[in-house]
Amino acid sequence: MISPSDRFSLKVMLRSQWLLLLTAALYLWAFGVNPARAWQALEVGATTFGAVLLLIIAVFGLVGILQAWISRDLIVRLLGRGSGFKGLFIAALCGTLLIGPAYIIFPLLMSLQRQGARWAVVVIVLSSYAVKLQMVPIEIGFLGWPFSLGRALLTVALAIPAGLLIEALMPPGTGRAEE
Repeated sequence: MISPSDRFSLKVMLRSQWLLLLTAALYLWAFGVNPARAWQALEVGATTFGAVLLLIIAVFGLVGILQAWISRDLIVRLLGRGSGFKGLFIAALCGTLLIGPAYIIFPLLMSLQRQGARWAVVVIVLSSYAVKLQMVPIEIGFLGWPFSLGRALLTVALAIPAGLLIEALMPPGTGRAEE
């Protein structure tokens, strides 16, 4: 935990805000090299930010609802270590049903993990998210049944051992909720 006196130290700032600081440094460099292209890059970034801002606000709202309305006990029971294969299957199914860009599921998954979902569940949802069941018919239309079915089945089937392996590699106390 960061003490109040260290909260604004340079070391803490560099460690916690490295991406923001790197981006600012790159923009400063870009403005020095070619101001017109730097402005163009800034406009593209601002347009992209504006396009995803409402989605990000909605995701954080969902995270709040998830934490306030879904009990920790339910998360632990359905997605925690004691859930067994059922929890892993739920994770794989949820991953294939999620829609939208990947960055919206990271805060949701971290919220679930902090409420008691195991690391394997997080990895399985992220891995099986590549399938997107609602897109399978389109994939079949372009790439055919054998490819689409094989890819979907292998992706979900390999997501479970990958999740278990990552969970085994996680050092004790790295975000795992006590169960």
